[in-house]
Amino acid sequence: MENLMGKMPKMMMGKELADAMLSLPAYDPEICKADAGARLVALNDVADVYLPSQMSYEIYSKIYLSMLHSLKKKQTRDTVMQGNQNHRRLQGLSYHSVLGGADSFSIIGPSGIGKSTALAKSIALSGGEEIIETREPYAKIIPCVNVQCPHDCSVKGLLLAILSQVDIAIGTGYQQMAVKNRASIDSLIGTVSQVALNNILLIIIDECQNVCRNKGGVNLVSAMTQLINSSGVSICMVGLPETELFFQNEMQLARRSVGLSYKALPCSDYFIKFCETLFSYQYVSHPSRITPDLIELLYECTGGILALVVSIIMEAQQIAILTGKEKLDRETILLAYEDRLKNVQDFVKMDVKKGKQTAPAAKKGRMHKAREVAEKAPKTGNSITGILSCPDAKGMDAVGLLRKQGVLVEEVSA
Repeated sequence: MENLMGKMPKMMMGKELADAMLSLPAYDPEICKADAGARLVALNDVADVYLPSQMSYEIYSKIYLSMLHSLKKKQTRDTVMQGNQNHRRLQGLSYHSVLGGADSFSIIGPSGIGKSTALAKSIALSGGEEIIETREPYAKIIPCVNVQCPHDCSVKGLLLAILSQVDIAIGTGYQQMAVKNRASIDSLIGTVSQVALNNILLIIIDECQNVCRNKGGVNLVSAMTQLINSSGVSICMVGLPETELFFQNEMQLARRSVGLSYKALPCSDYFIKFCETLFSYQYVSHPSRITPDLIELLYECTGGILALVVSIIMEAQQIAILTGKEKLDRETILLAYEDRLKNVQDFVKMDVKKGKQTAPAAKKGRMHKAREVAEKAPKTGNSITGILSCPDAKGMDAVGLLRKQGVLVEEVSA
């Protein structure tokens, strides 16, 4: 086992890990003097900027330690016993779990905060892209198999996807054989359990929010539970926050989803540093310096979602170059937000203490007028009630009156 454990790369910590995860593409300030076409092509480098955060370090630790835990179980007495039980299952005989099932965890957070990038870097630094080979007994061990949760929560679809990834990695034919024999779900679980027992350390299942959007989600989680119990490998479930609500419904689901949970970033030192780093990659003819107001604007436009920060910086520079403004400033950022990020505006949520910079002047005026009306209305404990109880409101249409006073009202059918 010492020789087998020695095949894992050394675990990184501190500055060594931060440097390994950091990604800063090369940048030459002279690019700002190039023609518009060359600058637009070079602008794509902004998408490759990555600054590791506390989330990155936690995900790396979780991935590395889960691989190590699975590797410790390989070629042990319990593994041999579990292999015999899996063979009995494939023969249709009675069987039971030997290794147990406490090897699953979750990584949950909103889209765009950097989960996938941190996960990919963590897998690479943990040796997830190099096959581990043993001689006695001969075996090829895949550190990580990454699949997506089927949109229809098909148990068979997920199991076949795992076998397909194994076949690609080590040149076997498990998936083709299972399809040819028309294997049942129970038989597939036994096959995947045996393959994972011998050849896999970690299985990552992405897009796990699909389990709570389909009625077959419970069945899929039950199949994954059987897989954990019979394979002895770690299973990582990655999904959006709604996944967490699904797993909280039952104890057997909740204990298998213990792990890492994240939210959109606050306007913290890390967010400020991230914005400053992106601003150092400018491809407009007249580069500008970032200011606290611009950082606040970026946070307001993106709600702390890093992917949106990258998008709005890139789109603003594209607009500046194509329109001849040639400057990354408040005007171009707002243009990018209003014209190119309008589809995501309803999904951006943040706590802004000051008035929104993205609100149009007219809308701000209406809001100010509504506040004035509310202040002048009788103190009834409810500003709308106060407006409707004014002497001038008698005999007037309530909806029309509220709209006239600057209150946004939406009529719905009964």
